[in-house]
Amino acid sequence: MSNAAAAPGSPRARAARRTPTRRLPHSSDRPPYRLLADDLRRQILAGRLAPGDQIPPSRILGEDYGIADMTARSAVRILRDEGLVHTRPGRGTFVADPLPAPTGAASEAAARTHMPTDEYIELSRRVDEFADVLDTLLRLFGQAGGLCRRTAVPSA
Repeated sequence: MSNAAAAPGSPRARAARRTPTRRLPHSSDRPPYRLLADDLRRQILAGRLAPGDQIPPSRILGEDYGIADMTARSAVRILRDEGLVHTRPGRGTFVADPLPAPTGAASEAAARTHMPTDEYIELSRRVDEFADVLDTLLRLFGQAGGLCRRTAVPSA
């Protein structure tokens, strides 16, 4: 194997692009979409993602963190529900400008008056469950594909 760079579009180059650049803790009992939402929230509140900054698309977040697109979308949905980001169709997702006020006694009381409906909560729960199932299936398919490649017998 040479040390030369892989040709663009080659399987080796595509594999290099898919290598996660950031890691989510695997030892956590929290689902990956919540871990990603926590990480993005920390970046927003610390100012690394400033008001008006664009959040990377779910495809890029997925590649960066080694997760599925749907998982990244679920994380962004949590931040949108919290008012930290907003989506402009066809343009992307951006950090809210201005950021919502920090939660305190007064803001919690105001938030209680605008609670999501039962239908919204149920739908949100189902979407979260679906995202978890999808991530599990994708991981299992990847493992099965690896087993098939290792046990394949070359034809004569």
